[in-house]
Amino acid sequence: MRNSVIAMAVLLAACGEKPSEERSAEVMQEPAAPNVAVTRTPGVSLTYRYGFRLPPERVASVQEAHAAQCEALTAARCRITGMSYQVHRDRTINGSLVMKLAPDIARDFGKKGVATVSQRGGMLTDASIDSEESGAVIDAAKRDQQAIAEERARIEQQLNRSGLPTAERTQLQDRLAELSDRRQQAVAVRNDAQLKLANTPMTFDYASGQVDPSLNDGPLLGAMKDGWVNVVAGIAVLLMLAISLLPWMVAAAGLALAWLGIRRWLARRQRHDASPPE
Repeated sequence: MRNSVIAMAVLLAACGEKPSEERSAEVMQEPAAPNVAVTRTPGVSLTYRYGFRLPPERVASVQEAHAAQCEALTAARCRITGMSYQVHRDRTINGSLVMKLAPDIARDFGKKGVATVSQRGGMLTDASIDSEESGAVIDAAKRDQQAIAEERARIEQQLNRSGLPTAERTQLQDRLAELSDRRQQAVAVRNDAQLKLANTPMTFDYASGQVDPSLNDGPLLGAMKDGWVNVVAGIAVLLMLAISLLPWMVAAAGLALAWLGIRRWLARRQRHDASPPE
């Protein structure tokens, strides 16, 4: 009877336990980036920004891969408007790639960029999408232009009147000049908003550092890893200081030995001079 109970318990435990391969797959599974679909509303312009962390030796290659993906779409669909790559004295690397894309392909391009980073051992650390009511800005600029045109027409009719006093004519001409400036500003605002609707800015920011795509460290192990990194960094700083100061320490020791040698020589010379002649 006892053996039957034990066998039943073992059987139940085996049935409730997941296969080791399945457990390993769950542990190694990377958390997916937020798959938030921002609705492309007419008149709304979007701006995308992604931040990535990569092993130092892969930052440049991933940046080049993203640039190649953009260039493959041709300049009509994607063009690079800025790029940076900096190697700092602490051996960290930062870079960026700034692009402008056709609005209808921007979101898929960003997802492809994230996948490229994951495939090359990196991880997504930051993602943001900002929106702007560019359509409303265009409508407001058009209304301003219409109002300016109507006021200009009224002023020009007044200027065409005969017998208009000089002071009033001067005042109306000054107003026309102000309206011309306002019209240029309205045109500039409208053109800028139209460009934002036609081109979606996207920025990829790159940083080197430790990568834990599965985020399985937890607070304790993560703190231990961060502490060890700080210890190694502190040792590196002390070693750099020691190497930097070593030539000066050697020079100081050499001067000290030379001074001691001179003092001993002077002391022997004085004793020799002070001793009576034989």
